[in-house]
Amino acid sequence: MIRSDIVRLYKTVHTWTGISCGFALFIAFYAGALTMFKEPIARWASPPAVGVAAVPLDDAPRLLELVAAAHPQAREEGIKLHLRGHENEPARVTWEEDAPHEEGQPHDHVHWWATLKPDGTLLAQPEEPSELADFINEIHMSVGIPQAAGLPLMGLVSLLYGVALIAGVIVLLPTLVKDFFALRVGKNLKRMWLDAHNVVGITALPFHLVMAITAIALCWKGELWSAQEVAIFGDRQAILMDRDNGPFEVPKPTGEAAAMMAPAQLLRKLEEQVPDLQPSFLVFKNYGDTAAAVRVPGAERGHVGDTHLGGVMLSAVTGDVLKDGALPSRQDPDRRAAETLYGLHTGQYEGLTIKWAYFFLGLAGAWLFYTGNLLWIETRRKKARDGGAVEQSRSTRLLGSATVGVCLGCVAGLSLSIVAAKWLHGRVADLNHWHAVVYYVVFLGSIAWAFARGAARSAVHLLCLSAAATMAIPLTTLTALLFPALGMWAHGSAATLGVDVVAFMGALCFAWMAVATLRRTRHGPADSVWSIRKPGQASALSTPVPADA
Repeated sequence: MIRSDIVRLYKTVHTWTGISCGFALFIAFYAGALTMFKEPIARWASPPAVGVAAVPLDDAPRLLELVAAAHPQAREEGIKLHLRGHENEPARVTWEEDAPHEEGQPHDHVHWWATLKPDGTLLAQPEEPSELADFINEIHMSVGIPQAAGLPLMGLVSLLYGVALIAGVIVLLPTLVKDFFALRVGKNLKRMWLDAHNVVGITALPFHLVMAITAIALCWKGELWSAQEVAIFGDRQAILMDRDNGPFEVPKPTGEAAAMMAPAQLLRKLEEQVPDLQPSFLVFKNYGDTAAAVRVPGAERGHVGDTHLGGVMLSAVTGDVLKDGALPSRQDPDRRAAETLYGLHTGQYEGLTIKWAYFFLGLAGAWLFYTGNLLWIETRRKKARDGGAVEQSRSTRLLGSATVGVCLGCVAGLSLSIVAAKWLHGRVADLNHWHAVVYYVVFLGSIAWAFARGAARSAVHLLCLSAAATMAIPLTTLTALLFPALGMWAHGSAATLGVDVVAFMGALCFAWMAVATLRRTRHGPADSVWSIRKPGQASALSTPVPADA
């Protein structure tokens, strides 16, 4: 039996680490849940490539030859051959070229796509691919703070998050067997919400531990790498880095021309040599040279890893495997450990089953951090009450407003940023920049509104905004179908329709929470920070209830 004073100590640790990190963790978990479906979101947001004919895989050799001849830089940078024909892949072939810049200076890249005209000649044009999914991922990684400061901050947050998890388990240990599956539904709604908080937290504990550990490793990888340099490897670190990068290095071109193997043949050779690899796309380097190589990223069945970096390198001339050290099953232990941490954090294994599990666990995690603050506020009111109504402290009111503004501002901001992909396309010069503008205007505006109107009133307002903004995602697709003259689009694939369906269901949930929260503000205890009534208006004090938002 754990002594009561120890339990109280760990309860204090759990509470204050949770409150201090809860805002950042809510944003990270909510945006992180959305990143589980980065590709469907990118497909939903990408406009159709009008007038671009789908080049069959059998005609790809001619297309690759024309691109290599007309765009020499593409041969060096890599010509990507897409295999799936998704909406965010405007043509069979894409590549990047350096934008004009001074030697040695940072620079942007120009994205190109190419296809064949009906007469068999090359049609190549620059494009501006949607970076919406990448923007959501940036919000997830650094909560909207520039990564130079945001990543180290999130590493610290993740460390404290791990401390909060351990402290929470210790707090629950004395009553774990009795209360683990207890969900006491009744008049004491605070008790019910606390039970739900505990059940969700304990059942998802392995997931949260994985997130905390892997996030620390990913956010502090530079610092950890430097620490290893000093404490373990010394001057051998550079040698080890070269060895780790070996599987990704392309053979140097010889300058001698050679016939390239057709992509269809390369895929058959790949299946023979590496049957467990599921290729994502092909990247041709130094096309037309005797030393030309093809990088084939993808997932290896039964292994956790980075599906964009992992894979093999083939000879573009013979189809033989040149390098397979990037395959999870062939990696050195240090590379295997690093990619396992990345794969576990991003859910890059076991396909859709894990993606959906991570999606719901991410949303449940965001709910935990949100309700944790609400429960603490209600617990303070209960302790402060001494036979009468309680006057809420200024700090409590500010915490309530900050919780509502930050969390719901993130939800509404991300939803409207997604909507902007279609409504602003062709109407602004730099759409990818406007995704950030829309998000930050809504996010910061929501925080300001929450402090101006108070937690109770703003919770209802911002939940309605979140519901409307999320419902705007499927309504935008419907509008595109009904009014094609607006210049928007509505893809018909299962993945893009899935974005609309999930957004529709999410909007209904936010609307339900808005109604429940409105009822709570009008009929709940008047001395609560979540009430719009004055304490004197309460005829009788009822059981404290946290906001449903």
